[in-house]
Amino acid sequence: MQAKVNTLCLAKRKPKWLTLRLIEFTSTESVFYSPANNLKGSSALIVIYKNGLTSKTMQYIASQSNHPATVFLNQNEITKRHCNIRWFNQTSEIKRCGHGTLAAANFLIKYFGYCPEVFTSMSNERFTIRVKKQRAQLLLKSIEPKKSELAKGELKSVFSSAIKAAYSTGDKNGYTVVLFNEEFNKEFSKDVEKDDLKSLHVDFKALSKLHKNAIIAIIAIIALSIKNKDKKNAIAHFRYFAPQFGVNEDSATGSAVSVIAPLLFRLHGLNKAKLIQQSNNGALLNYEFNNAQVVIY
Repeated sequence: MQAKVNTLCLAKRKPKWLTLRLIEFTSTESVFYSPANNLKGSSALIVIYKNGLTSKTMQYIASQSNHPATVFLNQNEITKRHCNIRWFNQTSEIKRCGHGTLAAANFLIKYFGYCPEVFTSMSNERFTIRVKKQRAQLLLKSIEPKKSELAKGELKSVFSSAIKAAYSTGDKNGYTVVLFNEEFNKEFSKDVEKDDLKSLHVDFKALSKLHKNAIIAIIAIIALSIKNKDKKNAIAHFRYFAPQFGVNEDSATGSAVSVIAPLLFRLHGLNKAKLIQQSNNGALLNYEFNNAQVVIY
């Protein structure tokens, strides 16, 4: 390993946890950004640690970070084909995190010249990495959502715009995708349209209450609007909400594509598209969908 990586903490004042003897390397890495479209994407703090770092300490380190995700990798595993991975936000451990996984993979490629082929989460989900032109691509199994009655019921009072349809992946640890508006055959531009998802208002207290009352049990709500369904230049806009996990809105969400991709294929026959995540930072996610597998980059 290159010893110089040990200094890759971008904070002007080093936090106290950085002096812990179990912390080997730290750095930050950004993904899903597009300067041409003024989209900032998202970032992750990458922490490579030695054996012995506890979950409590991981959560403490993440709580001190200003990045949406803090990624933990064991130093003894990053040189192997398979490597365990854990992600935390400021308040809790994250069950699946696409942007954090891609950030970790790109960091390892950039500074060490290698990357594990598979990252495995605490729930034993496999996050496969493919390297193309020295950049990581994330391969995930698709998750098929089914038509839901939530659009006519509990979720009607959560959003400021009328819901066209809702799709859910399950009653536990799943996603709910909410469709708004009609399809648009317009090219993506920097101008905000009247029906743009940026203008969508969300009652986060109501959304959190629905989860706590077990009316619905979801990881996140994905608001989706199709902007161009031409197969060569398909574009969709989306936003991602998860207040029940301490994140009202995520800035860039790679894991959500495993649900969006099969839904867009079912509705419009699209096997690839550009996704514009209309968070405050904005993000650009590209994907390809084939044989129940989604490639995200």
